[in-house]
Amino acid sequence: MNAKAAWILPALMLAMAPIPAAEYENPVPWSYKPMQRPALPEVKNAAWSRDDLDRFILARLEKENLQPVGDASREVWIRRASFDLRGLPPSQDEVEAFVRDPSADDDAFAKVVDAFLQSERFGERWARHWLDVVHYADSIGRVWNAPFLYAFRYRDWVIDSFNTDKPYNRFIAEQIAGDLLPAKTVAQRREQITGTGMLALGSLSLQEGSYEQFILDQVDDQMDVTSRAFLGLTLSCARCHDHKTEPVSQKDYYALAGIFYSSRTLSGLANRHDMTRAGYVDPEMLVDLPTALNESVGPPQMLPAGVHSMDDIRALGNPKQLPRYDTDPHFCMGVVEGEARDCELAVGGDPYERLAAPGRGKITVPGLPALPPIAAAASGRLELAQWIASPTHPLTARVMVNRVWQHLFGEGIVRTVDDFGSTGADPTHPELLDHLAIRFVEGGWSVKGLIRNLMLSRTYRLACSTGDAADPNHPDAGNRLRWRMNARRLEIEPIRDTLLHLAGRLDLVRPEGTQVGGTGGKGRLGITQGFLNVEDPFRTIYLPVVRDGVPELFSTFDFPGPTQIKGLRDVTTTAPQSLFFMNSPFMEDVAGEIAGRILEEKKNPEESVNELYSYLLGRKPSAEEQAEALTLLEGTESGGDPARWTTLVQALLGTAEFRYVF
Repeated sequence: MNAKAAWILPALMLAMAPIPAAEYENPVPWSYKPMQRPALPEVKNAAWSRDDLDRFILARLEKENLQPVGDASREVWIRRASFDLRGLPPSQDEVEAFVRDPSADDDAFAKVVDAFLQSERFGERWARHWLDVVHYADSIGRVWNAPFLYAFRYRDWVIDSFNTDKPYNRFIAEQIAGDLLPAKTVAQRREQITGTGMLALGSLSLQEGSYEQFILDQVDDQMDVTSRAFLGLTLSCARCHDHKTEPVSQKDYYALAGIFYSSRTLSGLANRHDMTRAGYVDPEMLVDLPTALNESVGPPQMLPAGVHSMDDIRALGNPKQLPRYDTDPHFCMGVVEGEARDCELAVGGDPYERLAAPGRGKITVPGLPALPPIAAAASGRLELAQWIASPTHPLTARVMVNRVWQHLFGEGIVRTVDDFGSTGADPTHPELLDHLAIRFVEGGWSVKGLIRNLMLSRTYRLACSTGDAADPNHPDAGNRLRWRMNARRLEIEPIRDTLLHLAGRLDLVRPEGTQVGGTGGKGRLGITQGFLNVEDPFRTIYLPVVRDGVPELFSTFDFPGPTQIKGLRDVTTTAPQSLFFMNSPFMEDVAGEIAGRILEEKKNPEESVNELYSYLLGRKPSAEEQAEALTLLEGTESGGDPARWTTLVQALLGTAEFRYVF
């Protein structure tokens, strides 16, 4: 096998020594330093821990003379786990089976987590977290908001990657250099190159008058999403000058920029000055010749007619103009090798005032390892993928572990999940972060394995609230030390999906093909619309995300702007959120359908109220709640006034208990 195409990480990367922190005006951040395996701390209450990570939490609490609260009830815990892993509430049967399970808590919890991790809903839930990080959208935005007809293939690739528990280092590699990784079959080649769609999702101005400016903007977006998503670093801040807060020079920026400058981005859209570069990647046509990689990927008849060299294959990167607005099963967005060239340093970011180009990949960031040498004819994306996915890179595993922790506990060990640099927050538990990062790597980079470990810990099991939680004089009122669980408001996706699910309208089938279309013209806004909308019954992750056209419902519940790299969503409390639950036609329809389902069972009012609380909130009503509900329903039988039942349903759906997990 050609050494360039080999995917050999440990032997290459373990030998890399960090660049010494020589004299530099900016200090080396803590996160640049190598990971250290910490000793497990001693604790007084040794019986409390269920996982080694619990010892780090408890040791810090004991040091501050604090104690963790008690465990959450089984009803609360399974609802928490179901939303965290599937984005949907547990069924009544699941709740009852779990509550009645005579097994010890450790065994009973493990059975639930394992079942939820195997659900196809898991990938749909966790893929949305990643799509926030890579600013996924189905249109380009800006002046000419043209559709990305094949963005959905990348979205589906992310979903499938999480469901199959693709190792995270492989997940990284396919998004940066999937087209350069060896493949044994056309199907594998398609999967790998679809992952490079991450690099083709940027929001750029197709009407940019300067083509060089357009290319540099595209390269900058690719550097920004790569560095922030995988490393938590804002490398793009060094585009016009040395980074103001990080030990990253402008030469470092252009040394990395040359890697993407030497690649060809195929998103189906082109700048006004280079329409010949428009096109999509056809993974079947990008099968490497056996003579090129000295490996067989299939019989010769799998290659297109007339293809005799790699140049012939690359020429097919821009196939026929399509009539995503029909879709072709062969096409996707992605990145392939282009003309290998270093990127000249742009003075002040000016594309026409340039200085000598630093060599591709020749960064000199103190504390970070050097990239592997890049061959003269290569872009360097494969080497960049190897560098980032190294088991010894100080940032990669820490950043991903922190992202997972944040989604499960409401706040990261490092609060600034997208910024591990000098301006980012310090970790509350640095030893715990390294402990988890090293376990993550040694566990085969398994995201599911990491999530399982965290969810079966005692820390995840804690109750959310206690009488002292709201006390502003509590020594840790902000819960930075994790003595209780944080209450977390559901995002728009689980809110909408749950409403459709409870109404019996949710269709769990993945919609096929592209769901966006539109037209655009010179000098005017491209008219882009989604073929699916918020009224359609599919899971929210499958609805199109149109830049500059996000549905009002999404923005009401803090859906991030799809031009932003957003690993941590904003959480606001605004009047439109309450108004949505109170008077939106969508809510009225859903509440009516839920009420109708309850009434169909023809139980007496007391039984129906109990059923309704279990169905919507996962618990039985208190005596006071049942009395108030019966007062509202007074004079109605099980088949009585549907309007009153609808009012009761809508009132329960509007409670904080429905919108939050505790």
